[in-house]
Amino acid sequence: MTLYLEDIHALVKSFGLVEDGHCYMGKLDAKKEKSIGIYNLKRASPYKTAIGGKQEQSYGVKQVSLLIHWDKSPRDTEKAAVALFERLEDVRDVTVNGKRILFTMMLTGEPVDVGADDAGIYEMVIETAFYHERRRR
Repeated sequence: MTLYLEDIHALVKSFGLVEDGHCYMGKLDAKKEKSIGIYNLKRASPYKTAIGGKQEQSYGVKQVSLLIHWDKSPRDTEKAAVALFERLEDVRDVTVNGKRILFTMMLTGEPVDVGADDAGIYEMVIETAFYHERRRR
């Protein structure tokens, strides 16, 4: 099975860190305060396959970038980003949308401060890899 952005979106929504309608995937449209945007990671990782080909792969990796678009307080933005980071770090053997996420591997050692947008809303980014079950043995 393939893990899609919508599956990560469902997982992040389930954490309850943002109000309904404040978790987005692919694009942060309205730029509402206290929102999280989930995107496919733009940098490519090397292609890997199991010996014997794709049909022998027991797991896959989905890399994503999460944008925490919070408020005008850098302190509150950092607290929200750290809360999400810690929830992501703790993901182990979770099923979402019928797909099993085995674990996450954080690609950044902590949330990365990317400053404030044009409206003065502070933002931070978390990059992570989701290791998921491709097929059951």
